[in-house]
Amino acid sequence: MKPIKCNWDLVSIHWRDAFDGENGWTDVKEYKPKDATVVTVGWLWENCLDGYVTLVTSYFPDEVPNLKTVGMPTHIPIGMIISQSVLRQASVVLPEHLESPSEQTPPSSLKRYHSFRVKSQNGASRPNLHRE
Repeated sequence: MKPIKCNWDLVSIHWRDAFDGENGWTDVKEYKPKDATVVTVGWLWENCLDGYVTLVTSYFPDEVPNLKTVGMPTHIPIGMIISQSVLRQASVVLPEHLESPSEQTPPSSLKRYHSFRVKSQNGASRPNLHRE
């Protein structure tokens, strides 16, 4: 079993979001809008959409280095970005052959949560990407 690391950078982006004012009638003399800022963390999907930085929250490690499927893309307009930084990214180790997924246990840091079963990607369903 060798460690696998996604070839996309894991980044943190601090950005200015669009926001609404008060609901209903607003007194222009008393209204004080407040900046809405967000921090988003994810894997950087380069060249996905012109004018935007795109981050994804999930990927299948058995597809590394040539990702085919990603989860939850977020497109942030470049002009809204305040700052960004590359984060240290942990490696993932995939067992070569999973005898029994139900016998796997969660990492010790997750022991306080309810038990769950760990499946390999081969045992999980993938989105249907067929196009006509």
